[in-house]
Amino acid sequence: AHESMYHALGQSTIMFMQAVLTIDMSDIKAAQEAIRQGVEVCNRFRRRTSTVARMLLRPDYTTYTIEEVHAELCYAECLLENAILTFIEDQSLVTFIKGGLKIRSCYQSYKECMQMLATRNWESSREKGHFESGVHLGVGAFNLLISQLPTRILKLLEFIGFSGNKTVGLRELEEGCMLQDYLRGPLCSVVLVAYHTFVLYILGLGDGDLELSDKLVKGLLSKFPQGVLSLFFNARMYQVKGQIDNAVTQYYEAIQAQNEWIPFHYICYWELLWCHNFKCDWDKAIETANILREGCRWSKATYVYIQAACMYAKLVEGSTELLEDIANLLRQVPALKQRIAGKSIPIEKFVVKKSQKFFDNGQRLTLPAVEIMYMWNSFPMIGRNEKLLLRILCLIENAVPEVTKRKEEDERFIDDYCLAMLLKGVCKRYMGHPLQAEECFLEVFKYQNQILEDTYLLPFAAAELGFLAVQQQQYTKAKEWLDQARTNYHDYLLESLVHFRIHSALKSLRSNGHLSSRSNPTTPSPTNSPFPSPLNTPTHAVKVNGFPYLSTSPGITKKVIHPPISTAEGGIVGAD
Repeated sequence: AHESMYHALGQSTIMFMQAVLTIDMSDIKAAQEAIRQGVEVCNRFRRRTSTVARMLLRPDYTTYTIEEVHAELCYAECLLENAILTFIEDQSLVTFIKGGLKIRSCYQSYKECMQMLATRNWESSREKGHFESGVHLGVGAFNLLISQLPTRILKLLEFIGFSGNKTVGLRELEEGCMLQDYLRGPLCSVVLVAYHTFVLYILGLGDGDLELSDKLVKGLLSKFPQGVLSLFFNARMYQVKGQIDNAVTQYYEAIQAQNEWIPFHYICYWELLWCHNFKCDWDKAIETANILREGCRWSKATYVYIQAACMYAKLVEGSTELLEDIANLLRQVPALKQRIAGKSIPIEKFVVKKSQKFFDNGQRLTLPAVEIMYMWNSFPMIGRNEKLLLRILCLIENAVPEVTKRKEEDERFIDDYCLAMLLKGVCKRYMGHPLQAEECFLEVFKYQNQILEDTYLLPFAAAELGFLAVQQQQYTKAKEWLDQARTNYHDYLLESLVHFRIHSALKSLRSNGHLSSRSNPTTPSPTNSPFPSPLNTPTHAVKVNGFPYLSTSPGITKKVIHPPISTAEGGIVGAD
């Protein structure tokens, strides 16, 4: 690792992944040290050219050795890993600017690699293919990463000097996937599948390209049949398609495939926890949550709360002897809350608040297991399996009479009633009953001035009305509700999750031509640069007349809050 650039990159990448999975400061520091060593090794192989020389004379990349061009690519990847760790370590404004500048330096290296790919006289197609796969991976992942950030973050990044384009990112990665026989081709597949099956489910609307992902996963399985990533993503494909029994089997196979990297086991157990919850298999869910609680350091508060929530579901079904155990678990949650990068984890804030509410309301909660599934955006998966969806709807409808009665006796329980209505509306939306779903969501707004603690119910209900309108192709109405959810409510639990989903929905509407598009400057890529796409680039050198080096992008126009909406009952929704 001290002599070979690829050994150094490999070591730093493994340490980087370990740090991301554990979020442990000792692992983060160890990863940063490994990356620093990787950068030093890459620098020994890079061609050093002064900035003045570059301004006066464009480098002749044909004179670069194969080691020098690969050193530039490895250097860019090390810089990207270092920038991401900077954000994880601390999220202050100063650190954000430092991380942004590191990402900019990284992308400058990727632009250099793009120039090399386009203009260098490659001695063999194989040499070019290995390098090209890395360029597609870096440029594609970079554009995809930046494009998913909320508008306020994008504004800051544009101030630093760059922006991302999702279409460009997806195209670059898909082109990289065509290079499966080259070094980073399979990694392009991994990033694409992760985007379509994880990112779009956690931070989006669960509308990933499952057909493409399925093809890519099958390709990974044919190439690496016992690879843990192949098995893991195959399990995830079953999960997002609602085939939960198959997903459970595959996750256990992924766990058994290796014992060297234990943190990866906990990723599988985390997904297994949700699978058991989807099936309402509370015993298995409790057992899996306990495995995570005892072994995984990422968010013990969340694991303990989910374990208690599953036990509460059993209590409602008749296991009343569990009440004391539930109370003991929920007492632990506030003390287990942690701060990562100087910030509290949003989901931990949520479970701490819910744990406190359990005791404030006389050791009662309403549908905690279903609520946490909804907050983790599980319904796009559950909604693909009618049997699972009906089972969860049954749980909700069984709870409605009790919360309705409590609501009439004590206004403190209006929050619980509105939560049940929100969850019922979500089930109805995925069952294809739009009128019933809308009725449930609007029921929440009837009590908007009486909700005491769970203020997040209003923006979530507004967002759901927006998503429902999108399904019904009522795009103007959808935008009104989504804008209301985004702009009318602040400082509530899991606010960032709502904003990510709204951002995804509005972006989808614009890209499909249903809303007017704003200017959307793109980060340069091999396919929007003035020189030809690398896929069509010959192995001989070509002349490049210019290159779009980064410049500050135009600012984003701020959205205006839409007018209040009249309801069927004559009330006003969203009025300040």
